[in-house]
Amino acid sequence: MAFGDPDSLADMQIGKWLKSHDNALLHDSSVRIMDGKVKQDISIKLQNVESGEIDLELQWISLSE
Repeated sequence: MAFGDPDSLADMQIGKWLKSHDNALLHDSSVRIMDGKVKQDISIKLQNVESGEIDLELQWISLSE
């Protein structure tokens, strides 16, 4: 993992995905370390449908384990 072992790090923001006119984000989305896990909350406006939004919580895992 690029940041080493997340279990050894305090809760902090390590990245950010910014809302823009060319993506469907409802607001900026931070990548953060919380409780030793790398997580990202994303809210997206659905496209090509009448209406709708979806909220996702991504948890990043190491593929080498």
